[in-house]
Parts: sequence; C-alpha cells; structure tokens
Amino acid sequence: MSAPLTSLHTLLATEAAEASSAVFVYDTTPTAAFGAELLKGDGAEIWQMQTRPGAGSALVGFVESVAFSSKGAHALEVEGEDAATSGSVPSKRATRSNSVGVKKARSSTAATADKPVTILGSSSAFLAVVPSILSLPPASIRPTLVAHVSAQASSLATDENDNVSLEQIPDLSSLFEGVQALEAGGWTGAVVFSETAEEAAFVGTSVAKGVSGAGFDLVNVFDGATAGRELSTLAPSTAASVSGSTLLSVLEGVVPFFTYYGSATATQVLVLPASTYSATAKAAIAGLESAGSDVGVLVVRVAKPWNAQAFLSALPTSTKTLHVFADDSEHSTGPFHEDILTTLLTPPGFKLKIRALPVPSATVPSVQTWATRILGLASTPSATASLKALLPESAKLAVFWNLDSSFGGSELVPGRLAAAFADASTGVAPKLEVLYDNFRQGGVQQASLLLESAGQAQKEHSLNALAATSAPALLFISAPAAVFKAYEPISPATVGPNTRVVIAANWTTEELATKLPLSARQALVEVAKGKSNVVVVDVDAIAKNHSSLASEISELVFWSLYLPNLSAKDVVSQLSRTPTFAAWDHAKLVEVSSVVHNALVQIEIDAAWAAEPMAVDGEVSAPAVPLPTRLVPTAAGPNADRHFPDPASGIIGPAKKSWHHIAHRLMYPEAFAVSTVADDKLRPDLPEKTYLVTVSETRRLTPNTYDRNVFHIEFDTAGTGLKYEVGEALGIHGWNDTKEVNDFLAWYGLDPESVITITSHETGRVEQRTTFQVFQQNLDLFGKPGKSFYETLSKFATDKRQERALRFIACPDGAATFKKMSENDTVTYADLLRQFPSAKPTVEDLVREIEEIKPRHYSIASSQNFVGDSVHLLVVTVEWQDTRGSPRFGQCTRYLSSLKAGDKLTVSVKPSVMKLPVLDSAPIIMAGLGTGAAPFRAFIQERAYQKSIGKDIGPLLYYFGSRHRSKEYLYGEEIEAYVNEGVITHTGLAFSRDTNKKVYIQDKMNEDSTLLASMLKEGTFYLCGPTWPVPDVYEALVKSLAAEGRTLEQAQARIEELKEAERYILEVY
Repeated sequence: MSAPLTSLHTLLATEAAEASSAVFVYDTTPTAAFGAELLKGDGAEIWQMQTRPGAGSALVGFVESVAFSSKGAHALEVEGEDAATSGSVPSKRATRSNSVGVKKARSSTAATADKPVTILGSSSAFLAVVPSILSLPPASIRPTLVAHVSAQASSLATDENDNVSLEQIPDLSSLFEGVQALEAGGWTGAVVFSETAEEAAFVGTSVAKGVSGAGFDLVNVFDGATAGRELSTLAPSTAASVSGSTLLSVLEGVVPFFTYYGSATATQVLVLPASTYSATAKAAIAGLESAGSDVGVLVVRVAKPWNAQAFLSALPTSTKTLHVFADDSEHSTGPFHEDILTTLLTPPGFKLKIRALPVPSATVPSVQTWATRILGLASTPSATASLKALLPESAKLAVFWNLDSSFGGSELVPGRLAAAFADASTGVAPKLEVLYDNFRQGGVQQASLLLESAGQAQKEHSLNALAATSAPALLFISAPAAVFKAYEPISPATVGPNTRVVIAANWTTEELATKLPLSARQALVEVAKGKSNVVVVDVDAIAKNHSSLASEISELVFWSLYLPNLSAKDVVSQLSRTPTFAAWDHAKLVEVSSVVHNALVQIEIDAAWAAEPMAVDGEVSAPAVPLPTRLVPTAAGPNADRHFPDPASGIIGPAKKSWHHIAHRLMYPEAFAVSTVADDKLRPDLPEKTYLVTVSETRRLTPNTYDRNVFHIEFDTAGTGLKYEVGEALGIHGWNDTKEVNDFLAWYGLDPESVITITSHETGRVEQRTTFQVFQQNLDLFGKPGKSFYETLSKFATDKRQERALRFIACPDGAATFKKMSENDTVTYADLLRQFPSAKPTVEDLVREIEEIKPRHYSIASSQNFVGDSVHLLVVTVEWQDTRGSPRFGQCTRYLSSLKAGDKLTVSVKPSVMKLPVLDSAPIIMAGLGTGAAPFRAFIQERAYQKSIGKDIGPLLYYFGSRHRSKEYLYGEEIEAYVNEGVITHTGLAFSRDTNKKVYIQDKMNEDSTLLASMLKEGTFYLCGPTWPVPDVYEALVKSLAAEGRTLEQAQARIEELKEAERYILEVY
C-alpha cells in the first residue's frame, strides 16, 4: 500500500481545517499559495483573505462572535470576580467552559468555542495581522490562536554590475518585527521555529494541540520555500502530553528551546533561528569536519517565551564569543540581541563577547558561503573550504533539471518516482524537493529526490543541505539546450566520479562534445577518473515512435538505470507495479522498456574535451560568464504564463481572395508548385535519409484460404545508393488508404485539391502540398491519438456534453475510459472526430495536432552480399475487428499488401541490435517465431555467401515456430536446402497445432540442452518474434546451462554475462 506523499503546507492546511473552528488564509505567494486549496465544507469555516491594512478585521469579528457567546460573556464576568483565585489561563478557560451564560448562545459558535482559530500565511501576512491579534478579547475567554507562518518572500537584489536578480528567501525580518510588536502589546503566546518539515509538522500538529489545549496561543514558523513544499510521507501527530500552569512549563516537556550543533570545545558560537540559515550553517560545520571544530551553531527553536537558563545550559562551557543572527537590512542589531544581552547580564561573572552576524536579506547564503565564513571565525583560519559529502552511504540522491512545463510532461517524472517509492513494499522513504525559477528560459526547475531506507532516514540535515553538499547518483538533464543557457548543472561541485549523467536529447556523440558548455566538459573530464558515466537518450523520439509520453519514457530511463542488475523479465515485473505503468499493456511495456534500454548511448569522455577553444584569426574567445550551478528559486511553483509557440500551417486561399498569394506565386513558382510525379515520394521533410525503390516481386507464402496473409516482397534498389547490413531494418514510409482518405475529406468538408502550407514536426521544413496529399501521406489520420488530442479537441467542441466527455477522458479520472477507447476500441483520429462532430478544428489545427505518419520498420530478410541490388521483407498483414465488429487494418501492412510489381515507394534504413558475431566461425543460435524468421533468413544467406567464397563458418542452430507446417513453414524449402548444403547445422521446428500436444520452440530447445550449452560457450543467442515466449525461452537456456553442473543462480548469472557481452540478443514486439 502506498503511503501518501504530502507537503508540510498541505498537512498543516488539512489539519487546520479538521481541528479548527475557522481558518484564515493570508498567503501572498503568487504561485502555489499556502492554504489556497482549502474550500468551504472542509470542516472549519474557511476565510480566504487579502493581505492589506485592516486584513485582520474579519479575524477579530469571528473571534469576538465566539468569545461573547453565552460561554464567553459569563466567563468574562467570572474572570472579573475571581481574578485573585483564577490566575492561570487554563483555569480561566476551565471556569468559562463550566459556566452558564447570560446570553442565548448561537449553536454554531457554542459548538466551536473551544476549538482554536488558525491563521495560514507568510511572514508579511503575519505582520499585517499583528494589530488585529492585539485587538482580540482576553485569551481567557476566546478560542486560542494557532498561526502557521510560512516564512517566504520574493527579494530583489542588485549586484556590483547593477544586474537585478530575484530570489525566494525566508523573510524573518517581518516575522521578528511582528513578534516584537506582539510582545510589546502584552501578547503571551509561544513562537516556535523549525528547520525541517518533520520538525514543523510535529510543532504544527502535536505541539499545537497540546499548547492550545492548555489555553495558550502558538506561532509555528518554518521556511516556506524548502520545508514547506518538500514532499515526504508526513503525518499528523496526536496532541502532546503537557503539564504545568505556565507556558514555559508547558513547552519544556514537548519541544527543545535550543539545540547545539558542533564541537563541545568550540569557542565561537553562531546563534541562529531554526531555519534554512541554521540548516546550511550546520551542514557547513559538518562538511568542514575538523577544520571547523572551533565553531558551533546554537539553533533557537523557541523564541518566545525566552528561556534564559536553557540558553546558557545549551552553550559549550568553552564558548568565548557569540555571533548572533542579524538581518543585514536592519538598522539595529536585531530582536535576538535584547533577549541575549539580558540573559548574559543576569548571572554574575558570566562574561561572553557578543557580535552581530549579518545575514544577507536579499539572498540565501549557500553551504559553501557559510563554510567560508566559519573558517574565517576559526582560531586557525583556512583559505579553502573543502566540504565532505553528508549523504549517508546507504542513501541515493537523484537530481533532475528540466523546463518547468513541457509537451511531454517530463517535468512530472520526479514526483511520479517519489510516489512509486512511497509504496510500503519498496522499503524506501522518499523525499522530494522541487525548486522553480520562473525568469530564466521561461521557467526552469530543479528536483532533488532523496531515497533512504524506511525507518533509517537521517534527521540531522535537511534535504536541501544534503543536495548542496553531495554529488548525486543520477543527474538527469532534460531540455539541455535551454537549461545550459541559464545554469551549469554539470560542475565539479555537482557531479562526482560515480554520478551517472543522463542527457535527454537527440544529440549524437559528436554533437555532445560541441553542445555541452566548455565548463561542463571540463568538469566531466576532471571527475571522470577513467569512467564513462554519461548517457545520451532521445526520449522524445522514442515517445513518438511508441505512442507514449516523454514523461513515461523518461521514467523508463530512470528505472533502467536504477535496476541495472535485474533481468528484463524482473524489470518489467517491477514496472508493472508502479503507478505510471500499472495500466500499460504487458506486451507494450516489454517492448518499450527493451527499446529504452537499447537506446541508452554511453559516451566515452575524451580528455580533449577540457581543452580551451582555439584562437580564431589570432583572437581568443572571452571566457564564458560563470552561471549558477544550483537553481536560484524565484517562485513557489511553475511559470503559469509559459507559452509554447507551434509552427503554423495554413491553407493558401484562392488567388482572387489575396493579392499576396498571387505575388508569391509569381515570384517563387517553384515553392508553390505541387508535384504529382512519383519522385515526390522522396521525402525531404523527413530527418532520415530516404530512397525511392521499386517493387520487383511480391508473393504470398501462406495458402489463400489460410486466415493469415504472410507474404514475401522484394524491392529493386539498383541506382538508388541504398546499402544495408545484415540484421538492419527497412523503414517503410506508408500511405493511408486512398478511399478512406477521400471519404474522410468529403465528410469533413475539405477540398482535396486545395493547397496547404505545412511545417514538418520532425525537421521544421515548410512544404506546399494538396489537402489530399497531406492526409494521405503526412498525417496518421487512422492512427491512435494520445490523451493530449482529447484535451485539445475539447476546446473546439460546441456541444457542452461532448466537451465535458472529452475533458473527462483526458483527465486522470478518465484513464480507464481512455484505455478502453485506445486499446479495446482502437479509436483513431478520424473515429474521434466523427464521434464528437461538434468539435471541428480548422485544417490548420488538424495538421498541427495529428501526429505524422511514422515509418514502420521491418527486419530485412536478405543479405545484400547474397541478393545484390535488392532488399527483401517478410510481412504479415495486420487485420482485426474492433469491439463493434468493424474491420481494422494495420496502416503499413495494408499499404504493402496493395503494392504491385513496378510500384515505387519511399524507404529508409535503420540500425538494429541484430548483428552477426565479429568472428565468422562463432556459433549462432537463432530462435524465430512467425515473421520473426526474417532477420535469420538474412543471417543464413550471409553465412551461405561466406561459405561460397571459401570462408570457414561456424555452426548455425535454427529454431522456428508457427502453427502449421503445411501452411506456415516460412521459407521451408530454402531452410531444408541450407540444411542439406551444411550451412544450417541443426534445426528445431515447432508447429504447435499439428499434434495433440502443443509444441513450442522452448520445448525443442529443452530437448537440445546439451547442444545449446556447448554452443553458448562461444556462441551468440538471438530471439526474434512476439514477447510471450521470452520467459520460457530464457528458462530453457538457464536449464541447459544448469545441466552442465551450474547452480540456478550461476546459470542466471551466465545469461546476464551474455547480455552484457551482447551475445544474448532479443528483438521482440
């Protein structure tokens, strides 16, 4: 069962709604406001307020309405009569609750008279309501007040070059100003500070209930930018058991007034309120180890009431000087000094020096900055501040950089991973901190995901401090071109020798060396130490090719790297239990996870990367201005104003309607000409190199009466320049069915002959094509739309019911409906437009929103050395009926089956994992099911060619499976001939429907255990076909290895070794 991940903000807001009589929300944060999610009906009365003069008037009015109800009015009289005997607040509240009122009580106020009133707000909001708090009735007759203060504000700073920057800071100056005003006005409540989300959650729930129950007010202060928004498995605590009649005695048993961190012999002590300031200062002392042993930190948890004795007791006896927190914007030394000076003057003979410790008000000092200051205070100052990593060895840290919003939603991956790890079965305690910068590159985010063993999570340092001192195990950079313009996420301070760096981009190895900033290349060379820990993966391309989201592919990349030692079967098993992939079809999950694993390109780090750029014309380029290595938070959430411009497409209107088009056509006739010849099939708008080939032969391999049409097709490549290697795949750039396209255009009311300006999604190239050409050759009109198309289509629906239906399907709650429509009903773009006819996007919108037809890749079934200027394919037509009984067809197999000798088509070549061993003498074990025999026909032809020119070839074992020998023994005559010629050494043929007992290729492999074990010593195993037999085939290989005397674990380990050596190769679908 999953433990819910929540933020401190959410926890406190929810708890307030359940335990309070009213909640007043005063948050000035423009994004992700504290308490903004609370609605009326959550339990308490919810007041969403503005922060302005007089903001607390509603608060005063509500409290007075409760205080002067029947209970409150009589209690006021009793208080006047029995002041001498009822001195404590708890006793007065007890008297009030047991008295009989003189006014008729309103039931609603009477019911909530003893429930606290809660304030949720920022520091500035708290300061704004201080006058109202001082205007409240006496504490003895009113509900107690609990204020949760999320200390966060936006700060503008100007550097020495007059560059203005914005940063989120913990606004403690407003908080202290408010506390001073409350104390001066006679307020007697408690003010408690917290460093971490866990501390603030305990204070905000357990301590708040205990203190409130004792009749006292409480202000709970925490850092809103870090502790407030960090996600973890927080939970409310039961009321603290309190005792005593004074606030000081009530607090003593439930929360420490002060905590000391550092050496017991320190002479210099920093006095800081519990906050991000104290957390980073503590991290600096821990990171400096002995170099900072002369300096300690005294963290102030309870600022009011001030406990002088506890303060003195918490200091080391070796202390000589106190360096007390002071906001550098303050004209005085700050509020701490008054309490501390009074404390130091009270005990005779206690002499300590006290110094102000100015802390920047416009920015948050980093751990490194604190380390430098601490070394400067030490008795033996050091010039360098080298910090050790604070991350426990058993913990893992992953850091993700990305734009804060993207088409594929990859910015959501850290949150989804945290949710997956929160499941109790993982044994992991996750924490997630996401920081946002709304001003650089339109919105950048940095997410830090900490994974610790459940029950063993360290509590000494905050996640923010750990991330600032420790190199992550994984650094995942999406949208790198944009991120590198604003930040330097790869630096000696942010990566280590064991950091796996993932670049999610369509960069080749050569491009990486030029597109990575020089500072990043130098950092990688510096920390690499002989390791190649950089991986490049084109997430967007995989997502497009497999009808998935970039977020899903990015998540698969993470799991592939996080679970490197598991078998493919175990990885899929683990993935199927995660929230993201639980609803995925098993076959698709196997296929896509395998594709992702194979798509990870490991980059060798070249020492030449660190070289400075060469001088051009005698001039050396000026060094780049250093960029921040960690994100500078400027907002509490993503940039709500981010806009993604899309390339525009449009219909070129008739000449009589626009003189501009007439002029353009006259001036640039070649640009507006619409080609109708076959050469138009050479697609310059596609990123891959394409070739125009001619069909030379097509023949059906299965009987005409058989329910499966498996056919062989050959293409003449003479004069095209097309070259391919054994095992590669041929990309077919198919077209939609002509009749279906015309039917759709007629139904939609589009003129097939009108000319459209289109921009390729892949290359950005602009073309002029007829509407018919675009819908037949460019747009995947009869493909399955993703969720985003449902959302887009809803914006065009004029029928409100259809709009609501589309929005529902696109939202998370509509996942089951979407899955049914996509996988069971196989709804296409055309179907969806017909199903919701009131949604009528323009042709420009259709061109932009419908995915382009992607090439379908088929394993080449020939060796070019053997067949010359020709390329062969083995294809089975894909046909089925949907849930309504309507016939459905695979777009590309339907296209191929309709081709005749002499027809031309566009193709491309794609590399594959199916490669022959380097040594011609190495044994090959091939296992193919159905059309999975295609690459092995190429293997066999290549070995036959090698033998014909006198080469020594190794043994070939060929396992093939289908239903019937008489109907589906594909290339059977060729196989038998190769056996007779000695090219194929051994065959294992399994025809599952020819005998009473079904026989599969794994059964044939089990019969050949000894032979297989012998061949695997030097050989390579290949499997091609559907995914379902993979576990059984794997089991058969394990059994064959175990038969040689290995244990089960040793046999499985041997298979993993073969995988690593690329001698266990699967191409499954």
